[in-house]
This record gives sequence, C-alpha cells and structure tokens, in this order.
Amino acid sequence: MKYPDLISGLFWLLIGLVLSLWALTYQIGSLTQPGPGYLPLALGILLILLSVILLIGRSRKGSRPKQPVSFSSSTGGWKKVVYTVLVLGLAAFFFETLGYLLTFFLLIAFLMKGTVGQSWRKVLLTALLTTAGVYVVFILLLEQPLPRGFLGV
Repeated sequence: MKYPDLISGLFWLLIGLVLSLWALTYQIGSLTQPGPGYLPLALGILLILLSVILLIGRSRKGSRPKQPVSFSSSTGGWKKVVYTVLVLGLAAFFFETLGYLLTFFLLIAFLMKGTVGQSWRKVLLTALLTTAGVYVVFILLLEQPLPRGFLGV
C-alpha cells in the first residue's frame, strides 16, 4: 500500500462525519444531562479530530518512510494477533468465574509476556500496579460492583 496514513486518515474522517451526522438525529442534551446522541456525537468529533491530526502529520512528512511497514508472517505478526485474540477470548470466558481483578491481572500478564516478551519482573509489576489502579478507581473511588469470582476479590 503506497499511502496507508492517507487512506486510514480519510477512512476514519468519513466514519467520524457519518457518526456525527447520525448523532444529530437524536437529542444531544447537555454536559450535565446528556441525551442519547451525546456519546455518538462526542466519539464522532473525536474521530474527526484524530483523523485530521493523522492527515496533517502525513502531509508534513512529505515522503514515504524508507522502510515500508510490513505485517508479514515472517515477523510473527499474525501469531501475535492470534495469540492476543485467544487471550482476550479466554479472559472473557473466565471473567465471571475468576472475577474482574484476577482476570485483569492475568490478561495484562499474558499479553505482556506473550506478545512483547517482557521480563517476568516487569510483567508482574505492571500487572500488579494496573490491577491495583483499577481496584482503587473503580471499587474504592467510584464504588462500582465488579464480578468477584470464586476467591471473593
């Protein structure tokens, strides 16, 4: 593909415009009392903004990169995609049984170790800190009930 940034930028710009126009057919509401069209409109505007940033960045580069970006099987890209989809599917399957926090910890750990190949120390530390952050934000601050699983955590 000769101009991947241009094509993807135009694609997402079109999706953002369609989403924004579709959202205007619903009541938008206000920031404190949003209507059903508020979220689609906000997401459409965000898509438009990000695609414009991508298109502007593409125009400033001028020429294509010297090394074309490739997603071939020789780099193991497809294996990582299949592995990621498999891990996400297993996380969704065990979500209720293991509980949110344990599932989230294992998800982060398996994705970091399996796709990026980080050291076990970095994997466990990152998984622990992100799980603790999720616990603090969603359970302590927002008081949202999350599935506890068989361990009760």
